[in-house]
Amino acid sequence: MNTGRLAVIAVTDKGAVQAKYIADRLRAELYLSEKISGYDSIKYSSIKECFEKLFQEYDGIVAVMAQGIVTRVTAPLLESKYKDPAVVVCDEVGRYAISAVSGHEGGANRLAHRVASITGAVPVITTATEANKLYIAGVGCRKDTKKEQIISALTQACADAKIDIAQLRLIASAWVKENEQGLIDAADELGIYLRFLPEHLFTYCPYEVEETAAARHIGVKAVAEPCALMAGFNTTLVLKKTIYESVTVAISKEMTGFLSE
Repeated sequence: MNTGRLAVIAVTDKGAVQAKYIADRLRAELYLSEKISGYDSIKYSSIKECFEKLFQEYDGIVAVMAQGIVTRVTAPLLESKYKDPAVVVCDEVGRYAISAVSGHEGGANRLAHRVASITGAVPVITTATEANKLYIAGVGCRKDTKKEQIISALTQACADAKIDIAQLRLIASAWVKENEQGLIDAADELGIYLRFLPEHLFTYCPYEVEETAAARHIGVKAVAEPCALMAGFNTTLVLKKTIYESVTVAISKEMTGFLSE
């Protein structure tokens, strides 16, 4: 899940609140305008000059500001998707985490999912190879479940849903699993992006799901089905919660209107 050396930058007081929250959890360096006080941060006076510095010194940049600002200041700096740092743009209230520069090769797609796992934002990924995949696996597992068990469960779940595992766009789980090494390793080995949904999304989950053991352990009704449904766009379940030994999997399909059939 590492994306190298990271920086988070904001231009307003409101943006600084979210930028600080993201920077702390990414263990990234925080850059704020010299007009913003009250934070332990690196100050800048010119956003243009600051981005020039960030492009030279960091592997990934999270910009909490308007996409238009980022477009204008980064345009003269762009060289190649193989050289440019990953750039993710977030709005000030945490609705979106947009993979803006070096999405696949530079790691911005992965970084967008990391930011979404922190804030609950919708990760906006437009890379064709990812965008054309319509299935999401919601996964719950016991503590210390091995990578091999999770891969086996996902493979069987996809077979039960009559899809190929290569059709999965995303694996989603609950915030409490963000350090579950077996799950992280399974996603890495499969080459599938991994997103953890923060607790507040479960509080306002709009979907009706059956209560599971998660209610006793972490205080939410369920993990697999809500994750499969909430992590995507206009989703419907194609595989309800199914238990494969120590792993629970549900699979949803995104109904986009263009590629859903």
